[in-house]
Amino acid sequence: MEKQELIESLQFFNENDELGITVYCLLKNDMEYIPRTLDIKDEDKKPLIKLFIDSLNETIISNEELDVLALSSSDERKNVIYEYDLDIPSELESMDTIINSDDVKLFDFTVDKFSEVKSLLIEIGNNENQLVLYKTMASVNIFGRKNFFLKQVKADKRFEKIDDDFVRISSGFQLLKIKKALFVINLETIEKFFGFHDIIKKEAELSLKSIEDIKLLENPETLKELIDDVSFARKLTKVAKNSPVIKSNIPNIDIINFTLTHPAVKGKIKYNSLGDKIQLDTKASKNLFIKLLNDDFLTSELTKIYYDSLAKDDIPEPELASAGE
Repeated sequence: MEKQELIESLQFFNENDELGITVYCLLKNDMEYIPRTLDIKDEDKKPLIKLFIDSLNETIISNEELDVLALSSSDERKNVIYEYDLDIPSELESMDTIINSDDVKLFDFTVDKFSEVKSLLIEIGNNENQLVLYKTMASVNIFGRKNFFLKQVKADKRFEKIDDDFVRISSGFQLLKIKKALFVINLETIEKFFGFHDIIKKEAELSLKSIEDIKLLENPETLKELIDDVSFARKLTKVAKNSPVIKSNIPNIDIINFTLTHPAVKGKIKYNSLGDKIQLDTKASKNLFIKLLNDDFLTSELTKIYYDSLAKDDIPEPELASAGE
């Protein structure tokens, strides 16, 4: 989904007042996730909807500098959200199961414990359109009776003790699902949860196979050593699906010659004795090699200045005017 399509889809929720909200919590008990529905008073639902719609406006709709990329092409840019295009972990697949179920039990204070709440699913919408937000629940947002909290009595200046457990719901969220598309707002969150690292490792291994197939490396096995590093593994995932160098079938000799002349790479990469294959011996050279395959080293045709660029948005060629125009 392109950024403009995402914004237009979200605008629906700004333009409609008759929206409902359902909040599900996921409790972690041993190895099992247990869904519960929070029973929220009707008069409290509209301000809760506004809390999240305002957050969507600030995070996405009003953020002119925001980029939307496929997760498999993620890089180190900061102001970006990613559309999930990898295998979906079972924990995320359960989002649909929970939301489409008609028999999710209500959270019961006599049985369920706030201390076991690990995340929330917030469904907002009507019969026409819905969106779902996923947010993790940090322990700092859950307040139990073991702590001592005070609230001010409205009719007095006096404070009184709060005897009940309670939870603080903030506006932040890490995942957004809309029109069957899943967007990652906070990449660090999914790297820590959902078995995401295993999925990234699997994609990285596919990229290693693609690298081995072009026979450019003297020692491709050295890249395997870094697959357990999720940051490096993410860089590798781009190669199999998105490497312009591999997709364009650039001859190895042209790649070698490029590394011998481009200032960003020249003198920083070693070769085998025949000079026809690259030999990786340091983590720095491995990172340069991945950048090389992702075509990150660019040269301005206008200024002839060299760049190391993460963002490479395609520019459509202008349509030729028809004869007689």
